[in-house]
Amino acid sequence: MLGTELPGWRSRNRFTQDTLRMALGIKSRQTIINWEKSTEPLPRLVELALMTLERFPEERKVTTLATVHRPPIPASF
Repeated sequence: MLGTELPGWRSRNRFTQDTLRMALGIKSRQTIINWEKSTEPLPRLVELALMTLERFPEERKVTTLATVHRPPIPASF
């Protein structure tokens, strides 16, 4: 998935930039913004995480920084 396709994915899956940030365990919303501006493919781990969020709705429940029962993805992605 290209970064520019991420807003459409978020819309279809009812995520805001902030709720996606929390679900992925990313500290800064700016990371999501940067991905969405990019015409490059998203990192593979991010794509896999998005597929998981899409396939397993129970993983959408977020706490302050991470998905329930999952360690956060490092912000370096």
